[in-house]
Amino acid sequence: MMSNIPMTRPEEVLAVHQTNYFHSSTFVELIDQRILHAAGTTFSISDDRGLSWSKPFSCEDADGNSVGGSGTSLVKLSENGIGLAAIQKPSEGSSKTRRGSCIVFWRSEDSGETWESPVTVTPSGLNTYSYQDVLLRTSSGRIILPVYISLGQAAGLRDLKPPASGKLVNGHWVSTAAHFFDPHFSASYVCYSDDDGRTWQRNQDGELIILLDWSATYSYTNEPTVTEVEPGRLLMFMRNGLGRIFQAWSEDNGQTWTRPQPTSLASSTAPAQIRTLPTGHLLAVWNQESPEEIQRGYNRTRISSAISRNGGSVWEFFQNVESMHEETRIEPAPIQPVRPAEFHFDPGIPAPERQREHIMSVEFHGRWSYPSVFVMADRVLIAHTYSVYEEHPTRAELILSSRKEARFNQKLKVLPLNWFYGGKEPADNPFLPRANDPATP
Repeated sequence: MMSNIPMTRPEEVLAVHQTNYFHSSTFVELIDQRILHAAGTTFSISDDRGLSWSKPFSCEDADGNSVGGSGTSLVKLSENGIGLAAIQKPSEGSSKTRRGSCIVFWRSEDSGETWESPVTVTPSGLNTYSYQDVLLRTSSGRIILPVYISLGQAAGLRDLKPPASGKLVNGHWVSTAAHFFDPHFSASYVCYSDDDGRTWQRNQDGELIILLDWSATYSYTNEPTVTEVEPGRLLMFMRNGLGRIFQAWSEDNGQTWTRPQPTSLASSTAPAQIRTLPTGHLLAVWNQESPEEIQRGYNRTRISSAISRNGGSVWEFFQNVESMHEETRIEPAPIQPVRPAEFHFDPGIPAPERQREHIMSVEFHGRWSYPSVFVMADRVLIAHTYSVYEEHPTRAELILSSRKEARFNQKLKVLPLNWFYGGKEPADNPFLPRANDPATP
């Protein structure tokens, strides 16, 4: 059901900022309790815990180069130290077939005032990427960075080029694509450092892919995010195209992982964030959508949050952070690929069969996704992309209005901790055993 209320209980929001950082935001708390924000190569600082922000500024490392890039992630190191990871793309003139994108890591010993030269986290050769805002420092001091590799041809022959999915908004065709027809295969793995980011290793048991059937059914994972549920016990969430968030567990601080398995959280093909709250409970923030909504081109039109008070088994208190829909909880469907029903190939390719009950024309459409989540003692900061399609005379102007000419393309919301508990004070659920409790008879 469509809704005119863009989020659950908006009157409880402490602050909303409209920015142009799109999906690069990441945060870290400095030693003096200020918050440092990074997005790409742009930084800003909040002195009042997210309610207001300084003017943007940039930083240079010891080599005179800009600190940051795409897929930025900040993390607290020991004492006054902070670290930043970002994707480094092949330099101009280099061959992408010889050297792909890799991850690099900068260290600062003085809360971001000065930065050392970066070190390489992942090897060159394969294209390696990371979702933004995913660096984790565990209770042991180990730094965890989940990453993913991308394999395969970017595009095939003309008759094998992927189609474009979308819908008509006020008579104009707009894209609702989200890599539903991406020809690449991707797999996740974890890099970790036990010396504050000076040197890096990777998990010992290979890349994480989804294996649903030993003889036939494999699926990709990418844009992983990790949290520490208990000391040394880590939980990873992974994006995929099967209608669920998939998860994997590590019992040895990130060195080995279980095979990815489905959660009970319905999802579009979009990344999620997983965090541990000061209460010890888990917070998930993700694009929650039903198969019917995705088929009608409504993917990435609901960012939800949910709480698990027993270590990731049962999820409660479903809320809408930003949404076009009234429903706050979607029951997941059977595990299978789901794509929008309306899609088109290039001119000259025969029109495909489509499910006409899911072909829709609408007067308004928006997209929001790629959440960044920063947890504090009494509040949570959530930044996410924000685009709307407004009516203009031509298709080109329609797309530009939502991408390049918009006044803002990101929202940053500051929410009190109890908002995520339905407005109630956080407390354990007495009916749910904790993950490490003995089984009840």
